Amino acid sequence: MKTSYFTTDRGGRLHYHYTALMNGQSVARVKGNCGLFCTIFEPKNNTLQWYWIDKDRNIRWLREHRNYKDIDWLGTISDHKKRRKENKKSKHWLALNYCWTQPPELESDIDWQPHNFHEVFSKFFECDHILHPEVMLGYHGYTKADKDGLNMSDALLQDDRYLTVDLDYSIDQMKKRKNVIVYKEDIRRMARSWFLGGGQMESDEEEYYNTISCRINEARRIPTCMQIALDRYNIPYEMWSLDKGDYSVFGLNNDFERYVTEGTDSILKERHHSKVDQWIDRYMSENYEV
Repeated sequence: MKTSYFTTDRGGRLHYHYTALMNGQSVARVKGNCGLFCTIFEPKNNTLQWYWIDKDRNIRWLREHRNYKDIDWLGTISDHKKRRKENKKSKHWLALNYCWTQPPELESDIDWQPHNFHEVFSKFFECDHILHPEVMLGYHGYTKADKDGLNMSDALLQDDRYLTVDLDYSIDQMKKRKNVIVYKEDIRRMARSWFLGGGQMESDEEEYYNTISCRINEARRIPTCMQIALDRYNIPYEMWSLDKGDYSVFGLNNDFERYVTEGTDSILKERHHSKVDQWIDRYMSENYEV
């Protein structure tokens, strides 16, 4: 059974992604940092592929060789926890900025919100695992929770889909997959991850605290909102806890220790780390329920 992994930012994607690859299974990551594109990781034929739409609305595709054999997974994860300057020195290709290094032709010529991207969704549905599957239902392009504009949770509730897709096709394909909505039970642990890696701290500590708190609250709301969205289209799903769930649910027999990827993508500068416990205590006292 192929799987779609519905979660939020800082919601276990890296752990799930690496576990799938370690088990020799393909992963489609339908998300971009310079516009919407899809990266397909394929261990069976040792390739990394990119699909995107250029500014002239043409479908583009590129494939490069990558060696998935004999990967030092713990070394890769360790390097992934390093700050960007040190991460660039990694000998592990997967660790390099979480493999967000795109081909120059993609970065220089891409449509940020490509409304004909759905024409290649069939390639992504062929993969064993899909990250950011909500994009394939049209949910993409929203503002962060602390900014003015429509955020993801409200879009899911209101069925406000910014991206044009062939909705009937995507729904039909989702119904053929195991769809898993991920949630977090240990809110203190969740808050720590967000305060360490949920945004940039400029100079105002109070502003940073309020920004990250808002983003944590949004992340806590999204699993319920995602349930409502999938129920709307009669797409079956099951709930899965990041703190207690067994990865065998995803058909993955080999796994890492549960929290081994904690500390990856840490953005907060180390001189501020001593403040994190205070922020967590304050957050828990102010946001017991959302």
